[in-house]
Formats: sequence, C-alpha cells, structure tokens
Amino acid sequence: MLRSLLGLASVVLLASGLFNPLLPTVDDYLLTKQQVHTYFFSKSSNFASAKCNSVPFAAAQNGFASAVGLPLSTTWRDAATLTNATMTKIDTGVDGLAAVCAARQQFVQTLGQSYDTCTDRYYLISLGNTDWWNVMVYTHLMKHLELICSTGFDVYQSNLDCIRKAETADGTLYRACFYKFNATVNANPNNFCGATETFIGCIHDYFTTECNSYVGWMQCELERVGFANDCYGLAC
Repeated sequence: MLRSLLGLASVVLLASGLFNPLLPTVDDYLLTKQQVHTYFFSKSSNFASAKCNSVPFAAAQNGFASAVGLPLSTTWRDAATLTNATMTKIDTGVDGLAAVCAARQQFVQTLGQSYDTCTDRYYLISLGNTDWWNVMVYTHLMKHLELICSTGFDVYQSNLDCIRKAETADGTLYRACFYKFNATVNANPNNFCGATETFIGCIHDYFTTECNSYVGWMQCELERVGFANDCYGLAC
C-alpha cells in the first residue's frame, strides 16, 4: 500500500513539473502563498526606482515567448506557462538550451539598462493584475537563466544528461533536499535563511556525488540566486 502511494505521488510530482533539476521553480519549495509573501516580500525598501518603458518591455516579452514556442500574447503575468515552456525547450537538449539562451540574450539587449527594473519583483507587483506567487515564479525564471546562460553555461550544457538524471535515477534523494527544507521552515519559521543555507548545501552535495564538483557548484548556485536577495551571505 505504501509503495503504491509513493508511486502515485511520484507520478503526480513529475506530471506537475515539480523537482525538475533542469530549472528550479518556486513550486519546488512546497511553500504556501502566504509563506512566499512573508519570506520574499519583506523588504519593501528594495522597490526599484528606475523606469521600465512598457514598449520595449512588451517587445522583449513577445520575442522570448515566441522563442520558447508560446503565443506572442504570453507575458510575465503567465509566469508558470513561461517557465514550463522554457523547461521543455531546455529538455530537448543542447540545441534547445542554446535557443533559450539566445532568446534570453535578445530579451536583455532589448531592455538595455532597464532590464533590472523591468524584472524587479517590487516593480512587477506594482503593475497590478498579478499576485506575489506569479511575480516570484517569473523573477526566479529570469534569475536562473542569468546563471545558466552566463557563468554556468559550459558546465550546464556539458553535463545536461547527468543533471536530468537526478529526476529519475536517484530522484528520491534529490527530492529529499526539498522535503527537508520545507519541514525545517515549517518547524522554525524564524530561521528561513538557516534552512536555506542547509538546503543549498544539500543540493551541492547531491550533484557533486551524482555528477561532479562543477555540477555540484552550479546547481547549488542555481538555487542560491533565487534566495540571495533575502538571505545574505549564502555561498556555494
């Protein structure tokens, strides 16, 4: 009976896109919407003061959406759809990864100096017609692509098969890092950053063992950048 339940849980998790090592998402952390609001939107003084011009921002979004196979009407307000399409594109292999990174580069070039503001969580929430969860899904996508498509690219593309294997070969060990993180946060809500530090260390150790030390660093860093604005001093 227990084995059947675990098997069913695995099917549900994989079908929903959780715990895909190719591209972390906010859903992976198993936090509630209220927890996301509490832990990631507590520093309102970080609100971006620079300007984001809506015309180039719209053009940049159109280009990226098209590159990952979505309608031009898909915007940052459709963060989960964008993330899933990006993940699917990367999962096709090195050519798909290269296409995503080319699209991301064009996105950045289109926005120029306004890139940081246009992808700032406080700026996006100020535009309305969205919620904290959607904004975090979108900003995490952008943060993760910044790493994957720059300093992490060589390690990522040359170890793509090994990274992908985490979901299948020893998936339960990989997912255990997330379960432990969530359990620790719920047990001690005031030690969110301490739990985060332990979590990224767990990811580092897992991929160092499964792949190599370079992948261990990169996957740890991929998780770290999603928390770096809220938990200072994290290191991989």
